[in-house]
Parts: sequence; C-alpha cells; structure tokens
Amino acid sequence: MAATRMNPVTKLNLKVVTATNSAGHEVIATRSYNVNPELTDDDVLALGQKLGDLQDFPVHAIDRQDSADLAE
Repeated sequence: MAATRMNPVTKLNLKVVTATNSAGHEVIATRSYNVNPELTDDDVLALGQKLGDLQDFPVHAIDRQDSADLAE
C-alpha cells in the first residue's frame, strides 16, 4: 500500500545575523513563519526576500522546511 501524506506543514525559516561574538563568528537567529504548503520554492524564496527587507538585521539564509504525517 502506498504511503499518504497527511497534515502537511511548511515553514519559511529566515536566518539573520544579530551580532558577532568575541571570536569573530556571526551569531545567527532564526525567525520561522508558517506558510501554505502549496507554495512553490520560488514563491517561498520571494516571500523570504520580502520579509528579509523588513528586518533590522542582515539576512544570512532563507530556508524552506516541509513536514507531514505519513500513513498507509
């Protein structure tokens, strides 16, 4: 029997540089937003870029995280 995806959840993770530590490494904070799982990768990237423009800190990365329950 084929597996079925149920309750899909997609998060847009916006990683921003909030500081530099004493060793000179960037301190990264993640802001997570639930988005429609049906959005394309291009849509999620465009949304992340627009949200990044609203941040007080520089954007380090934009990630998409998909999850779902699996059942037969």
